Amino acid sequence: MLHLLLADYALFVGRFHPLVVHLPIGFLLLAVVLELWPGDRVRPAIKVAWVLGAASAVGAALAGWLLASGGGYGGETLFWHRWAGVAVAVLAVGGVFVQSRGGITTKVYGLMTAAALTLAGHQGGNLTHGEEYLFQYAPPVVQRISGHTPDSMLITDWSVRNTDSIAVYAEFLRPVINDKCVRCHNSEKQNGGLRMDSTHYLFKGGESGPLFVAGNAIASRWHNRVTLPTQNVKAMPPQGERMTFAEVRLLEYWLNEGADTSYVFQLDEVPEDIKALLQRDYALDLRPRLFVETVRGTVLSDKTRQGLYSLNWSITDLVPGGPALEVKPQPGKSVDANALRELAAAAPDQLTYLGLDNQELSAEALRQVAEFKHLNRLRLNGTAVDSTVLRSLTGLQHLESLNLYNTQVGDEVFHYLTQMPALRRVYLWQTAVTPAAVTAYAEAHAQVMVDTGATLQPAEQDAKK
Repeated sequence: MLHLLLADYALFVGRFHPLVVHLPIGFLLLAVVLELWPGDRVRPAIKVAWVLGAASAVGAALAGWLLASGGGYGGETLFWHRWAGVAVAVLAVGGVFVQSRGGITTKVYGLMTAAALTLAGHQGGNLTHGEEYLFQYAPPVVQRISGHTPDSMLITDWSVRNTDSIAVYAEFLRPVINDKCVRCHNSEKQNGGLRMDSTHYLFKGGESGPLFVAGNAIASRWHNRVTLPTQNVKAMPPQGERMTFAEVRLLEYWLNEGADTSYVFQLDEVPEDIKALLQRDYALDLRPRLFVETVRGTVLSDKTRQGLYSLNWSITDLVPGGPALEVKPQPGKSVDANALRELAAAAPDQLTYLGLDNQELSAEALRQVAEFKHLNRLRLNGTAVDSTVLRSLTGLQHLESLNLYNTQVGDEVFHYLTQMPALRRVYLWQTAVTPAAVTAYAEAHAQVMVDTGATLQPAEQDAKK
């Protein structure tokens, strides 16, 4: 007997609401349609529809009220759904008596009831499925009118993104949460006392405790629930599309890495299976890319290319269809300061490789090279490069290769080389640098290969021994 006394009958009855709520929808809409039927031949059927609609509307409203009192729902949407349901029940009961009058009065009354029924149904759908549910798969024009962001606008163009600054949570997990979790865990409805519509609620957890254990996906309730079989009553989400294998794997990876919302992919540490899933499901390629593949800008027009060609420049595309260019003088021809100035004006963002070998350009002219902010490889062999030119080059953040063969630079060059963060190769054949200065620089900058034609980088020397 004790277990019968302790049973929550209110919640038991309340959970019949989803079943009962469809009955008044059918009966009342039938009554409204029949009211519009010409003549009185269907009046008996109208009366039956109103009576059944009223009875079921009262039952649905009562069950819904009890269901809401059991917790898990709240907010403005619940308020409007609850009182719209009560209004439908009252109008339905009134319809039982008004319908006998017939004529325009019953028609208007029926339309009012249908309007209240539509409002109550819409708010109920928002409670159950979330406010985005109705328009999620609508045509883009309908989505824009309704204020919903079209799915086509959510597609990420990874080609314009830095792969080492992609946040796992913001880019991959938050959209999944919004799509598959928030419908049951939001400001209006909190199954299990859990909200997921804002990030800080994830860390707060729900009635069962913390949602996850940072650094341990297997011990996290979140991971366990999304990997349960569909038929398990505790599987998340209980209805609708489940998280895909790739989404679950990314969640597991994020949790194991500490569940930091600002965590970004560490390219040399991302597991190979994660890379494969990202490429397959998100078209995101995390494989290391050459710098020229990351250069962004407009592709140089044919007219501009012809103009530069007339100034004795040879232009080669480094990436098919991309903006990155290799530029050097045409074979057997030379360029002057004006040609270099025109090049800087025409392709400041596109020029990535530049060769000026043996060109009779003054140091003042050579300083214009610093205007090419995406410069990655630079050849200044046999030119009048001096300390002022080297100083200007320190502003090039992407310069990896610098060739100063057969120039007059001396040991002062190393002072400027230390200020080039991306530098990986420097060529100093037939220059005035001393072996001692080369050794000191190479030991302090193991990541840079220093090639003097005779002296190896210290790390390479050790490897030879």
